[in-house]
Amino acid sequence: MNIKLEKFDKDFFDTLDGKERVMFSESGTYYTILCDNQKAGVVGYIPMEFSRNLGFVQIVIDPNFRGLGIVGLAEDLLAQKHNLKTLYATIKKNNIISIRAHQKIGFEAIGDKELTELRKNNFLKEDEIKLEKHYN
Repeated sequence: MNIKLEKFDKDFFDTLDGKERVMFSESGTYYTILCDNQKAGVVGYIPMEFSRNLGFVQIVIDPNFRGLGIVGLAEDLLAQKHNLKTLYATIKKNNIISIRAHQKIGFEAIGDKELTELRKNNFLKEDEIKLEKHYN
């Protein structure tokens, strides 16, 4: 399986089931994911204001390509391409499949103290969790 990140294709993105979970930002960077030269999804990140090496990852995979391990490969390529040291993922608590997929590729839940602080400051909703993955 060959995974590549290519120029963002908005028309393709608009066809994806789950696209509404991706929060576009002017400061964000987004790519179309190619799996064996077929459009398989979109991945991007929004850099944190205080550090360009940290970012909030966003990803949506076409249903025909789910379960193939594309999430981990695409997010790792994104981190390498932009020299990111940490990626954060915000996931709805009831999206068990996405949570497990991220945990399988090395994401871990942030601590309860941090979660409480994020919720208190309206950066995280009660029905969401935040995971993080550190890169060397």
